[in-house]
Amino acid sequence: MNSAMGSRHSIWEDLLEDTSFGLIAIHSSLEDYALAYALNAHCGIRLKRMHDDLLLGESAAFSVYQWKDQKHFRDWTLMVNPGTVEEAASDGGGLFSSTPSSRRVYLIPERKEVDFFLKIDGGEPEEPILPKVLAVPKVQTAYRLEAAELKSKHNLIF
Repeated sequence: MNSAMGSRHSIWEDLLEDTSFGLIAIHSSLEDYALAYALNAHCGIRLKRMHDDLLLGESAAFSVYQWKDQKHFRDWTLMVNPGTVEEAASDGGGLFSSTPSSRRVYLIPERKEVDFFLKIDGGEPEEPILPKVLAVPKVQTAYRLEAAELKSKHNLIF
C-alpha cells in the first residue's frame, strides 16, 4: 500500500513540475477589468472574468480572467498578482480595535513587482504576443518569464 501512495505523490509532483505554458509578466496601473478589456482589443483574444476568484489559503483571493481558444486549443489566463486580505478586528479595546486591517499578499511572492501574469497554455500563438501586450496604453512594461524558475509556480497551476 505504501508503494501506491508513493506513486500518487510522484504523479502530483509531475503535475506541479509541468511548466509547459508561456508566461508574461505585466506591469500596469490599470484595474484588472480594464487590462483584460485592453488585451482583448489589442491581442484579438476574449478574456472573461471567471465566476470564482482563485483562492490561496483561507482568505487570499485573486481575480482571474480566462479564455479557452477552441480553434487553436489554447487557454489564456490573466491573473492579478497583488491582492489584499482583510483581517478581523482585534478585541484589544484600543482606539482602532473595531477597524479591520488588511495586508497585501501575492500570487507569486518572489515577483512582488509584477502586477499581472498572462498565462498561455497549449503552445505559443503563431504571432508573437509580447509586442501586442507592450502596445497596450498604460502598460509600463511586459516580458516573458520562465515558469520553471519560479518558486511559487504551483500557484499558477489550477
